[in-house]
Amino acid sequence: MTLANQRAGEGGMALLLVLASIIILALIVGGLWEASAPGWEESTMRRAEYQAGILAESGLVVAMHPEVERGDVALVHQFDANRGYEVKIASEGGRIPVNSLTDAAWRDATSELFVSWGLDAASASRATDSLADWIDEDEEALSNGAENAYYAGFDHPEYPPNEPFTSIEQMLLAAGMDVVAKAQPLWRDYFTIYSDGLVDLNAATWELVSAITGATYDSALNFVSVRAGDDGVEGTADDYLFEDVGEVQALLGITDTEWTEISGRVSLIEGVRRIESTGRIGEFEETRVILSREAGDEFTVLARFRY
Repeated sequence: MTLANQRAGEGGMALLLVLASIIILALIVGGLWEASAPGWEESTMRRAEYQAGILAESGLVVAMHPEVERGDVALVHQFDANRGYEVKIASEGGRIPVNSLTDAAWRDATSELFVSWGLDAASASRATDSLADWIDEDEEALSNGAENAYYAGFDHPEYPPNEPFTSIEQMLLAAGMDVVAKAQPLWRDYFTIYSDGLVDLNAATWELVSAITGATYDSALNFVSVRAGDDGVEGTADDYLFEDVGEVQALLGITDTEWTEISGRVSLIEGVRRIESTGRIGEFEETRVILSREAGDEFTVLARFRY
């Protein structure tokens, strides 16, 4: 082999080594990209969620100002096309105080609510009585309820605790509530553990207004429509808040006797305020909620959570 041929062979080998190195490097870089891309995407998502949370907190600060009321323009703010917050101020009293279900009248109203969602009377009573058995102090089940013997059969001898609910999610553990949740996925929005024990008719849904007062569905729908004002949207500046009991009775078709029977369970005054602030960064949203009681210019925070 001549010297020229030897050098040519060495040059070809070197070129092959370079090409092989490039291919290997490309594979390594590609692998690193595939491995790190989800991490970068997750990091971007976490930053967006964090920033959305900061915007939600900003909305809460605005809403907690004593001069800001529902429908105030300050409750909605758009910094740009991708960033902003929206705050809704409502009454927590627009929900059933679930820890009051040991009272038969509250159970009747709750059963009527479940029926309005499409449950038959037996299923509605099963869930309602089981909720009451969950919080009452005895071990004797109501006619359609469930006490320890029922839950022990499902390897849960610790249920029911015979104590008040400490979270709305606990309600799902009560017998029959799975049927309720299937019929109405938004059932959580109809119950509370924080209100003053009365249903605020200026905040309750039409189903609850009908269930608690005995008014027809049409009357309850009309009542809520009037309450929403000309724009038909609740929580805005033109909402009509009822103050006169006679006006409420007239719209709902309730007699004086009927009102007397329910007056101990309803109110036209906001007891506990519910402030929901949602921050948005692009497609990411974070919601913060504060439940508070107002006394003059001061707020007492009862609960704070996120979802």
